[in-house]
Amino acid sequence: MFLLTNFQSKIIKLNYEFELLNEKLSSLEENTFPKWGKMNSIQMIIHCNNFIEVSLGYQKISLWTKLFGRLFGKLFLKYLQSLDFDINKYPKNSKTLREFKPVISDKSFSFEKNKLKENIKKVMGIKSHYIIHNIYGEIETSLFKKLVYFHTSYHFNQFGIL
Repeated sequence: MFLLTNFQSKIIKLNYEFELLNEKLSSLEENTFPKWGKMNSIQMIIHCNNFIEVSLGYQKISLWTKLFGRLFGKLFLKYLQSLDFDINKYPKNSKTLREFKPVISDKSFSFEKNKLKENIKKVMGIKSHYIIHNIYGEIETSLFKKLVYFHTSYHFNQFGIL
């Protein structure tokens, strides 16, 4: 009989939830209007891509952000854990790090949307027990996946597709 470890069970559940996010992303249109906030749908997608790519170290961050994140980031993660990663308990219109702010490129909406789907798949594919987060340092992969899921689902909720 094959038994899953607690870590494996968490990862399987999170990967299933990521599959659901990718399905919901399909319903986002370029003209989808947010329930709150200033971003339009392509800005939101770019913002979510930036969040994942910065987290995984694909994009550089400022020394200030890295130092601040290493010193105080774990407190922010504890705060999210105290909310049980519930998107409805997190305040709307929160400040965002400069590194996550969307910069409109010449890429199309569908290009950015497909890029987000691929980035979500990259996160799903992480199998190690720990990762080195570009801002928070070493964290458990299950916590990282919860963080990405929380952030992405928060914005999907903002645009009414979740």
